Amino acid sequence: MSESIPENATTRLAHVLFMDIVGYSKLAIDQQADASTKLKDIVRRTEEVKQSPSEDQLISLFTGDGIALVFFGTPLSPVKCAVEINQELKNHPEIKLRMGVHSGLVELIRDVNDKLNVAGGGINTAQRIMDCGDGGHILLSERVADDLKQYSRWQSLLHDLGETKVKHEVSVNVFNLYSPDVGNSTLPAKFKKGKPAVPIAVLIVFAVLIFAGAAFLVRYAFFPPAGDTVAKRTEADFAAIFERKRVAWVERMFSAQAANGGIKTTPSSDDNTVQVWATAQCIVGAVAAQNRLEVYGPRIRKAFEYIETTRRVDPTEGWNLYGGTNPYTITDIGGWVTLAYIHALDSRTAIWNDAEKAEIVGRIERDLAAALQRQNADGGLRPIKDDRPGFTRTYSTAMILWSLLEARKSQTVYQRIGNRYDENIRMAINWLLRTYKEKQGWLQNPNRMGQVNRFDGLTAQILFVLRLAENIDTYAYLKGEPAYKIAKSDFVKNKQFASWSIDKDNSSIPDGDGRFPGTEFHGEGSTFLWFPWTLAELSHLAVDESISPQERADAAKLRLEILNANHDKLETYVETADFIYLLAENLYCASSYLNSAQTAK
Repeated sequence: MSESIPENATTRLAHVLFMDIVGYSKLAIDQQADASTKLKDIVRRTEEVKQSPSEDQLISLFTGDGIALVFFGTPLSPVKCAVEINQELKNHPEIKLRMGVHSGLVELIRDVNDKLNVAGGGINTAQRIMDCGDGGHILLSERVADDLKQYSRWQSLLHDLGETKVKHEVSVNVFNLYSPDVGNSTLPAKFKKGKPAVPIAVLIVFAVLIFAGAAFLVRYAFFPPAGDTVAKRTEADFAAIFERKRVAWVERMFSAQAANGGIKTTPSSDDNTVQVWATAQCIVGAVAAQNRLEVYGPRIRKAFEYIETTRRVDPTEGWNLYGGTNPYTITDIGGWVTLAYIHALDSRTAIWNDAEKAEIVGRIERDLAAALQRQNADGGLRPIKDDRPGFTRTYSTAMILWSLLEARKSQTVYQRIGNRYDENIRMAINWLLRTYKEKQGWLQNPNRMGQVNRFDGLTAQILFVLRLAENIDTYAYLKGEPAYKIAKSDFVKNKQFASWSIDKDNSSIPDGDGRFPGTEFHGEGSTFLWFPWTLAELSHLAVDESISPQERADAAKLRLEILNANHDKLETYVETADFIYLLAENLYCASSYLNSAQTAK
């Protein structure tokens, strides 16, 4: 039995991909065997399966005419796997496969051969969802679709088919995942049956209602009644909201801490979903909030114990996302870990005693040195150790630059490192300045030509990091750099922020930027959150003496417009999403916003 699945923990949250071959029973025996063999081979080669080698991460069940994959990590895993299988099957048109995805509770059981198996509602519902489809369909339960809606990459692929009855007369709401390149856009046969014609009278009434509603909207849009105004909240109102919310967010964050000290990817998930990346982000957010750290200090220390026990030395130093036998450690995770150590080291509420601080500084030195082995001669950093042309990435560079700048600012760390990394900092800054695209912002992979996509959350975060650099005397030259001035000006002029929703409009790393030719590594499709980093950066630009008074005023005005446009969502959007990384980044940026507001008084 896997050590990660104790005998008394039989119920777990699972993310299930159920698939079967359409028309399997009509095939000849040799054709059945050939189709099953090809399908198994395709499934084994998918990235999600390869990255989940142990049964505490994935249980695979062969069902005769198909396969069920039961993932215990992120709800994205079965969806990514389904998309990859669907794409590969284009080379095998003789295999018509339908797939269904659902997240739900399953029971872990042992069969007569002592092999781990699963049963229960989670896997049954995934099969029922699949049964609603035809060949080529990738169908999702409403629960999975709600999770995917948090990512801009997936939003356009989700198509609500509505409710239908499945086995035992159970109603399920089904979504079809497709695009011109993925899935099957044809309405499943099950949803074509039994749709009654709409009577003419009903259509006439419906048309009259639409006309009346349109007239009402035109009347009040162009000629509002005297005295009708929308109440606008002030900065003080929003400061009070964030002050209250960050207290609740810290409590919610530590409610997601598992017994081993790691923080789970979602508060509602199983203890086995802990992740170093999320754990480090939560520490940074908690220390920035400075809320009841005298109580949470021991929990933070426990989180660091988990981080240290999962650090790899061989074959590469650092941390990876999936654990197991994956040889790739990810630079971005190491950057967050270093930030967590530095923030905890400098916390106003002591986390470490004086005797322990020397060891902590040693860990910071160790991890900075390991990260900088991945810096190219041009200043950019690679997400992985492999050094090949085109492997530098913007987020990796920003994360390590941020950790270097925080180390430079920390009196305790600076006493040890001095100016040792000044040249590395300068190189990373200059790489970022060179890769900025006017009126577009920073791209995650500037090595790929012809891109039109935007990553506004990434751009906001890089501006946030560069501001830290310009406040250090050695790098004060930044204030006069043309590319930096243009980047600030472009950001303040980005009026579309005021029409965006805080729980949508994020950007994700495209598949093309997640590929590293010549290696088996495939980068995580991380989401760049536009709202928290825009809130933090506009708060700094509103008091930035290096830009014009008009630009400062525009930054403050845009920030207030964003907050007022989303005031009805501020109370619940982090909690509804249920993702720890979203909570941690919003917590950190809310604290930065509140600190800026306090400084401006």
